[in-house]
This record gives sequence, structure tokens and C-alpha cells, in this order.
Amino acid sequence: MILLLREQAGDLAAGGPAAQDGVTVPGGHGFWERLAERTGVLSRRWRKVYAREQKVTSDMLQALARLFPSYAFWLATGITDGVNGHVAPATAQIFPERLHADSPESLAYFRASIDLADRLYQEAQVNAEDDGERLYAAERTRPLAHWHDSPLAEVAYRLADTPEYASVQQLWRRREEERVARCRRIAGKDRNTGTRGVETADPRAKTSVLGVDVRTAHQNAWDLFYVPVGRTPGSRRR
Repeated sequence: MILLLREQAGDLAAGGPAAQDGVTVPGGHGFWERLAERTGVLSRRWRKVYAREQKVTSDMLQALARLFPSYAFWLATGITDGVNGHVAPATAQIFPERLHADSPESLAYFRASIDLADRLYQEAQVNAEDDGERLYAAERTRPLAHWHDSPLAEVAYRLADTPEYASVQQLWRRREEERVARCRRIAGKDRNTGTRGVETADPRAKTSVLGVDVRTAHQNAWDLFYVPVGRTPGSRRR
């Protein structure tokens, strides 16, 4: 979580630029206050976590996962699924994957889906503050041989007939189209750079090639996995 906050606040150890995301909370003066407004978590709590004076709580984790859904899988598991748009901040060292390239189409789909899921509970008039009511609304049951949907099912089908639901489906199709192109770049095809091992090959980097990490200079920013020196992507060790 601190690595994510460091990226968004613009506090990068190497002095590089912060990740730009105008839809969320760009860094700079007032960052913590803007983060508090977007998450509903007091700014002093975010500051304490950042300063390692307080442990992360479940409400903070959920708030960041919803605000930055492309990072949600990494936040919960510590690993990424870059092919499907589940990446990590540029500030995070990841493994076994190493791809940090964002997927705008995946992000748009994640955000629209979150908005629609929120609307489901709102239109079903579920009291979000009542744990018992939330559980009753969310739980599917199996009284006999078949599963029965929760009380939310009727509202879900009503929402499924709205333009917003059709828009989510369209965003999913766009994400899948982008996924095909993404997989081709990962496989070494249609890459927009033929140079391996320069920082400017990073899809999110805007820094000069000075100060390149010699340990990773042989890698391309679109490599999904770590490639040992002297080996080509996809080759196996004998």
C-alpha cells in the first residue's frame, strides 16, 4: 500500500515523475486531502500508514482497491496478472511477472463495473451499515439441488436492461480486443519499440535513458516474465 501511495503522491525515490491519472488523485500539494475525499478515510490515517505509524485496515485496503482497481489484485495477493490488466504501481518490484504496462481498457471496464455494482445495492435499498442485511442481500443459497440467487436478483435483471449495463458489456468487448493486441506485444509481436533495455521502452516512463539499471538492461518493457541474461524470451532452461 505504501508503494502505491508513493507512486500516486509523486514521492519516488529515484526522483522520477509520478504516475499520472487525472481521474483519481494526482500527486502534489493537497494529495492527502484529495485522497481522503475520494476514499472516505481521514487524511491523518493515510499519513500514519505512509509513515508506518499505523497498520493498514480493511476499510483502507478496500478503498484503495476500488479507487485503483487495476492494482486491486496485486494489493490483495502481492502478485500481478498483467495480461488481464491486473498490474502493480511502477514503484513496486513484482514477481514472477514483471510487466507494469497499464491497460486503459481494463481500467475503464473495472471502474464501470464497480459503479454498476454499487448501483445494484443502492436500488435494492440495502442498508450498507447493517452487516446482517448486507449478508442476506449478497448470499446465494442451495436449499435443495439447485442454487437460488439472492434477493438482489430481481434488481440485477432490471439493471441488465439499462444502457449502463450495455455500456459495461461494450467496455468488456473493447478490453478483450485490447487484450489480443496486448498478448501479441507480450509475445514479441507488434511492439512499438525495437530497443531492449532502455527505460524509455517502459510504456509509462517519461524519463531519459540516463541511469538505466544494468541488471535489467537486456529486458523489454513488454516482457511479461523475467528473462535471464543470455536467454531469449520463452526459451526454457535445459
